[in-house]
Amino acid sequence: MFDDHQPATRSEWADQQLRRAILRGDFAPGEVLKISALEKQLNVSATPLREALRNLATDGLVELHSHGSARVASVDTAEAAELYEIRLLLEPVALERSVAKGDAAYRARVEQAWTAFSGNEGRSLPLHAAFHREMLSACDSAWMLRITLQLADRAGLLIAGGQVGYQVDYDLIASHEPLFRLAMAGDASAAADELRRHLQNTLEMFRDLALHQQD
Repeated sequence: MFDDHQPATRSEWADQQLRRAILRGDFAPGEVLKISALEKQLNVSATPLREALRNLATDGLVELHSHGSARVASVDTAEAAELYEIRLLLEPVALERSVAKGDAAYRARVEQAWTAFSGNEGRSLPLHAAFHREMLSACDSAWMLRITLQLADRAGLLIAGGQVGYQVDYDLIASHEPLFRLAMAGDASAAADELRRHLQNTLEMFRDLALHQQD
């Protein structure tokens, strides 16, 4: 469930590992996160673990309760549609700024993330999320970047929880390859337009799902 790569601090380590596990669907929406079990699994003490959980709660992935317990957050299709409406407004702008500002190091990070994601045939939700994060990583607005990533992770809970899936014939890699190619070419405006199309298609899917659930 967890890997051995360790960032600068134990709280960052716990944050990254739990974030990946949640977005991978290892924990079901609404599932209680047992502090004592996580301490053993991650080999961290309660203090950095609780700091990580607070960070995840800020990003909408975890819900904290007054008596000290935590559980994985839930997202329904109606909220997911709302999240995608906001992503559609912000994320293409963040991507355009990121590609425009991106240097050789940025393109190397994007290529590495794409290689990992496409090599996995799109089956890993954390690798999918990591690819999008790297695409946005050179955005020169810290607030815009933070908000777009929070929205993306929150929306990702729905798919991670198995509440919605792609059509059988949907090619996740092929749908993302134009984004990758445009970013690597440094075509910021075209990359933003492609992301708008990509997000709009997903938004329509969530809108349709929300309508069907009301029937």
